[in-house]
Parts: sequence; structure tokens; C-alpha cells
Amino acid sequence: MPASIASMTKEFTTPTNDTLRHTRALSSLCVKELSFREGKYHWRMLLVWNPQQPKGAFWYLPHDNENVAFDSALYATRTYGGGFLSVISNDERLFGGQDPNRNFGTTAAHTRVCSEQKYPAPLYVAHVFKVIDAFRERSYPYLALHTNSNGYTGNGGEGHISMLQSSSTVLSYPAHAIRQGQRLGLSDEDSLIFIASTTRTPNLAKIKRFNALGINVKYEWVNANRNDCSMSNYVVLTLGSSAYINIEVEHGDSDTQKAIIDKVLSLY
Repeated sequence: MPASIASMTKEFTTPTNDTLRHTRALSSLCVKELSFREGKYHWRMLLVWNPQQPKGAFWYLPHDNENVAFDSALYATRTYGGGFLSVISNDERLFGGQDPNRNFGTTAAHTRVCSEQKYPAPLYVAHVFKVIDAFRERSYPYLALHTNSNGYTGNGGEGHISMLQSSSTVLSYPAHAIRQGQRLGLSDEDSLIFIASTTRTPNLAKIKRFNALGINVKYEWVNANRNDCSMSNYVVLTLGSSAYINIEVEHGDSDTQKAIIDKVLSLY
């Protein structure tokens, strides 16, 4: 346990559906609970790391209903070292009505801009990134794992991610002829990575490296006036870094998410 976060964690004693599904796999890893109060919320998060190689790629999992993301994070931790931090919210996407991935605003000014953040969350942000920084090897980007519904629904929330959709601020760079359907691997419209920066034009050389590995890329042009208090926006706007990658696949498509993990980590 890194000394910098030892006082923030406690023994993990209340199993979740995720931990019960993976009792054997977790037995070879270190498992703790991060628990703290901020305003009306009593946050609980599962912290898992590989004791054989605690420094490495480190993943943030904000949505407790995305089982494949947990499975993939466990695979990555056992295979490559590092670890992950996963929000515990009784298998729900939201935590008491708050989307954990829209809770990275630390001031009232942020909350006024971010329609999906209910209250400023400086403690939440500080705790999450203190844990990440304790385990993340500096050569790795900030990493997140998500899953979404099949196809594009057009109404926000789950299912609004698709390689077939672009806008003036979110651009699509496919590595394949994109196909629509249930779990079509790397060519599926839902199989992609998100990267982000403050420049209107992305780093095309970076995108080409991912495309060459068969990875579809979506690029978000981040601006303070459009801050949505997501982890990606916080990394770009507050930390001043474009070293962020979110791996998205369709619900249930564990094989594709693991394949993208392998490909992404081969670059670092």
C-alpha cells in the first residue's frame, strides 16, 4: 500500500456482485475500499492493484452497472500490473442521482457550467486522483473503461456513443469500415477509444498510430465553456494534459475491450 493513500483506505469487507463474480481472480490481488463523505454523498470505491507490479496502467471505472468494464480492468491488472478504482453503487450507473463521471468539477463555477454535476466535489476529485497517481506509471495516460448500449440512441446517456456520429466538437476517425449490429468486434460502431485535447485539430499522428492497430478513435475538442465535468475534461482543462484514453465497447463485449486494452498498452 503506497504510504500516500494508506490513511484513505480500509479493509474491504462487504462483497459486491462484481467481487463475488471474481472471488478467485481477486484472491491474487490486493483489494481495499476507499470510503469518504462529501456533502450528501458517502462514496464507496473498490481499489484493486497487483502486488507483483503495483506501478503500471491504472484504470478508473465510474459506472457500477458496466460489468464488462470491471472484467476488463481485472484482466488488465492481472496481465500488465497496476490496478483500478471502481465506484460501488449497487450495480447502478448513478450514485444517489449523481453520475460519477460528471463529478469532476471542484468549484461552484464548474457546477454552474456542468449541467450533470449537482454539487462541487473537490474532495472526490482529490481522492480519485491521489489514488490514480499513487499507482499510475508516469509513462501511461490516464485511463478509463466504459461500456454502452448497442448503437446510437440520440438522447444522451447510455448508447449515445457511436463511430457513425460526429459533431463540431467530437470527431470520428475509424480504423475500419464501420458495421452496425450486435458485438461486431473492432469494426463495431460501439468499439472505440476516446481521446481529448484543447486544440480544434487533433494530433493526427497519434490517431494514425491507434488506427494502424485497428482501433477506432473519437476525438473530443475540449473547451472550458463546454466543460461537462467528466474525467476527460478535468484531465485536459485542469491538469493540462492530453494523456487520456477511455476505452468504450458495447455492453457484454468483453473480448473486444480486452483486445483494445492489449493494443493500447502495446504503445506504452
